[in-house]
Parts: sequence; structure tokens; C-alpha cells
Amino acid sequence: MQALIVGLLPVSVNAQQKATIDWYGFVAAQSWINTHESEAGAEGFLYLYPKDRVENAVDQHDERAIPQGSWFGTMARLGFVLKGPEIFGAASRAKAELEFSGHSSPGSILYRHAFIALDWEKSTLTLGQTWHPMNDLFPSTVGIAIGSPFNALNRSPQLRYEYFMGDNKNIKLTGAAIFQAANGSYGYATAGKSYTYNRWSILPMLYAGVDFTLGDLKVGGGLEYKRTTPRIDYADNNKKYYLNGLCGMIQAQYNKDKLAIKAKTLIGHDMSHLGICTGFGQVDHLDAGDIRFAPLAASSSWAQVQYGGALKFGVFGGYMSNWGAGKDLIPGTIRAAEGGTIDNMWRVAPNVQYTVGNMNLGVEYELTTVAYGTTIEANGKVSDTHNVSNNRLLLSVMYAF
Repeated sequence: MQALIVGLLPVSVNAQQKATIDWYGFVAAQSWINTHESEAGAEGFLYLYPKDRVENAVDQHDERAIPQGSWFGTMARLGFVLKGPEIFGAASRAKAELEFSGHSSPGSILYRHAFIALDWEKSTLTLGQTWHPMNDLFPSTVGIAIGSPFNALNRSPQLRYEYFMGDNKNIKLTGAAIFQAANGSYGYATAGKSYTYNRWSILPMLYAGVDFTLGDLKVGGGLEYKRTTPRIDYADNNKKYYLNGLCGMIQAQYNKDKLAIKAKTLIGHDMSHLGICTGFGQVDHLDAGDIRFAPLAASSSWAQVQYGGALKFGVFGGYMSNWGAGKDLIPGTIRAAEGGTIDNMWRVAPNVQYTVGNMNLGVEYELTTVAYGTTIEANGKVSDTHNVSNNRLLLSVMYAF
């Protein structure tokens, strides 16, 4: 679906003699049915995973195993790309994009992209909010979550520089400084995730990556360093306590005729800002007054195979695993998705999409299973697990322009 949006470029409208504006977007109507109460955003459009079971006091049945659905829910995206005159010897452009989703909530208006870019012959400089570099590759799903929470899902303010090498620019080097905004991390000052903890640390997240194009095959990888400040001791002259972490990514995609294969793996510490179900905790067994934090490590991988032309058949699979902190943590100090009770999760999601003109028709089935634990070990790993599953059927009609 995303490929259709990108591919349908609109007619340019002259804004000035030396500038053009290209408008683009889509309007979509989606209907879905879930068999279990689940975590989701955008009033159910952005599906994530089933919530843990709640046992009935009388017969121990799961009170959250209640089918629910939404019919003909609408969403829309509207954006533009402004191409301006040459600046500093580079072609200049700017992009802005909004999303409108749900039925009635004012919070369903989402600011997605707003950035300025300068394109030289062998390099590009981008300033503003757009996809995190670890989000450059995503699966072609019918649902708008594009593989999350197995795939990274993050748009953040950043300064990114890309340099292209090789005769056909088949090597790309990327460096970026990124600050958190809508996609934040966990800490102790708020109930959920917030960008506050990254901004308290002052230091932006730092990313470096490389991508290679080898004919029909593209491979790449990158490494990100993140520092947050999950706690400030106001009684001790506003003393800050920091949390440091690294995250690595490798990805590949192969396109040949009607066949498309994509895959990605993320491994790292506290990848909560990327939408991966991780977090951190406070280290135990230290001297009195010594406060340190340790991130929860995890791995998350996905792959998709898709075949076809106007009519496409695809299947997506994802798996995430909680590796723990590698150190003993003080009980009750873990801040993570579902309180750190997720041991692993997996998903299988086949879909069929048909494109005719500007319209895309899609149907997708998702089976998502989460292994929740009733015991959190001292090192942050989870034991005594039980599986909770959700079956989701999604129907979509989208008109892109």
C-alpha cells in the first residue's frame, strides 16, 4: 500500500517561477475484527498486540477474550513536496505531511513529516522530522502499523547527512543526530513514554549506517547510541542519572520481476523509542547512595515475501524476544511495555492486495501471540509464561492521489 502512495505522483502546480508544489495523499476506509482486547493506536487503525489475560474470579475465563470490531472507519493523509531553487549549489526541497484517523478524537490528527532537504550530486542534507534511519525499510502491509511492534516505527526531528559512493551511487553512508518527539522512552517522571528523558540528557541519539545496492539486492545496517535521563534527584541539586544504550540493525531486500523479499533484525538496549517492547530498570546490590540503571536488551526480527503485479499475494512473519538486563534489578523499578512482563511475541500475517488505477483493495489476516510471564526474574527476564493470542481480520479500500 505504501508503495502505491509513493508511486502515484501528482501533477505539479506552479507556486513561483522557480518553485513547484506536488500534492499527494490518500483516503482510506478500513474495517476490522479482533478476537481479543489489544493494544492499538489511532482508534484501532494502528494495531500492536493482544493485552494480557484477566481471569474471571468465578470460572477463570479470560475477560479480555471479547471479539470487537470497527466498520468503515476512515483515515486520510495529505502532504506536499515543495521543490525550490538551487541553494548552496544544491537542489532544495521541503516536505510536510499530516494524517487524520479515527471517528471523533481530536488527537487523531497526526503530524508525520516536516523537513527541509538539500540534494547535491553525491550527498543529501536533511533537517526536520521524518523517518528514523532504522525505518527506511518496512513491509508492504495492509495495516498502517507497517510491521510494528516487530519493525521500528519512529519519526523524529533530526539532522541527517547521506553520502553516495560508487559509479552508480550504489553505496550510501548515513550519519544522523536525532532527538525524540512523539516516539519517546520510559522514565520515572511520567506514567508512559515521553521525549522528556532524552531532552534532559541534552545529547541527541547518534546514528551511523551504510547501505549497499548490488543489482536486485540491497543490504545495509546501522548502529545507534542513545542516552536518556530517567531520573533527576531534585533534593540533591537536580542531580541527573543517565541510562546509556546501543542498538544495531541489519536489513536486506530483493526485488526481481514480480517477486519482493524483505527482512530486518534489530538487536539492542531499550528500543522503546522504536516501538520495540523493551525498557530498563534500576541496578540492585550497589553501595548505599549509588544509583545506576540497566537497559533491557531484546531482539526483534521480521521478514516478508510478496509476489504479483496488480494483484499481489504476501505473507509477513515477525518474532521479538526479551533478553533481560544482564544484571540484577531492584524489584518494582522496571519501566517497560506491559510492566516488563512480555517474554516474547510472534506474528504471522498473510495479505492480498489488488491495485486498479488509483485504488487499492486489501485484505489481511494477522495472528499475533504474546507470551506473558507471571514472574519477573531478578535480571529482568520473564518466567512462568502463558500465551495470549488475537486473530485480526482487516479489510481496506484506499484511494491515492
